[in-house]
Amino acid sequence: GQWLTPPNVAAHPWHTDVFDRNAPASDGVQQVAENGGVPVLAAELTAAFDDTGLGDSTVGGDAPIAPGDSVTFDLTTSADRFSVVSMLICTNDGFGGVDNFRLPNRDGATRSYALRSYDAGTELNTEARADLVPAPFCGDGEGSGETNPALAENGVIQRHAGIQGVGDLSDDFDFGRRVAKVTIERH
Repeated sequence: GQWLTPPNVAAHPWHTDVFDRNAPASDGVQQVAENGGVPVLAAELTAAFDDTGLGDSTVGGDAPIAPGDSVTFDLTTSADRFSVVSMLICTNDGFGGVDNFRLPNRDGATRSYALRSYDAGTELNTEARADLVPAPFCGDGEGSGETNPALAENGVIQRHAGIQGVGDLSDDFDFGRRVAKVTIERH
């Protein structure tokens, strides 16, 4: 039942991480997880890769992805690892992601991975529509779409517990540990 933002995808060397479990979220990951700030993380990744000369990034698509739908795109890279971050739109600070997973190493090879659900640890999980981004598919779309300092959590990235029924968000938006599948084919 969760919609996703267009995914931020980064291809990079093994020693690069886009996010780390048990560590604070970067500004870009926080903006994606709380507000759907896909361009903020894209700029953060581009700047990091421009500074090192190692890595490539892209945003897959330009519209939210409905449950059951998919998006396809190309990324040209010489890197051997990849990471993905995509907001779980009907959450306070949830995202689906993989970090530092191996890309296929030969032409025609395909690999599939599950995007796992994470809590960015940056905002309390009120599950109140008023505290979410204003998305009509999360209920009435009344949210602010901005970080609310009153909800600041100052935590670290952890597995997301899902929708627990503490706010007015329907449990129709609940999700498990795996929220999407990423399939990569090398050409």
